[in-house]
Amino acid sequence: MQLEDFFDYKNKLMEDILTNESIVHLINSDIDMQNAPSLAYTQVFPLEYVPETVQSGATYICFDVDIQGVSGKTFLTPILYIWIFTHRSNLRLPEGGVRVDKICCEICKAINGSMEYGLGELNLYNVKRFAPMTDYQGKVMSFTAREFNRQYNGKKEIPANRKNP
Repeated sequence: MQLEDFFDYKNKLMEDILTNESIVHLINSDIDMQNAPSLAYTQVFPLEYVPETVQSGATYICFDVDIQGVSGKTFLTPILYIWIFTHRSNLRLPEGGVRVDKICCEICKAINGSMEYGLGELNLYNVKRFAPMTDYQGKVMSFTAREFNRQYNGKKEIPANRKNP
């Protein structure tokens, strides 16, 4: 896997979140789709982020990519973490239910099984509780993919001490 894949996964997820009307409305109901990109780096972050001081109770989505394991020299398993959390004043949805749970459902619908991350399908691995700070509750979702460990470079010279067929 080349490190560009981390960059690509994050950019793709940012796009998937900010172009999904249901998710955008759940993050901030005052934002229309035309202004959804303004949520990037204010309420949606492509890194593990917890605001130090919170002026108003808001909803946040943060995400990052790690490598869970390497299978030999050919494949590795990237794991995509998505943290969703909101202030307790925003937990309850007007129509009933919990905002964080609904966002998890919408994210799962948008990306679970996607063929646009890694080789094959992106798969939901788990969803766990997450409480980043006082008065905030949330969930952390984990998705796994499969990716090539290295890309072949045909221009790379063969060492002189290697046997030739």
